[in-house]
Amino acid sequence: MRVEEIKTTIASLAPSQQTEISAFLFHLRHAADPDDQAQVAERLADKAPANWLTLEEFEQRLDTK
Repeated sequence: MRVEEIKTTIASLAPSQQTEISAFLFHLRHAADPDDQAQVAERLADKAPANWLTLEEFEQRLDTK
């Protein structure tokens, strides 16, 4: 399958499916990067509540990007 065919197929998907594809591509891009993996591991290991966000704070930050 050619890239143009893949693009056309993705463009015809429902928005929720496009979001799923986007998340998958993000995962692929970052899964093989050791620096990204180290940063994720460090963040997951952070037990300091002062560094945590509420769901509302997280959504606000997403909305500003």
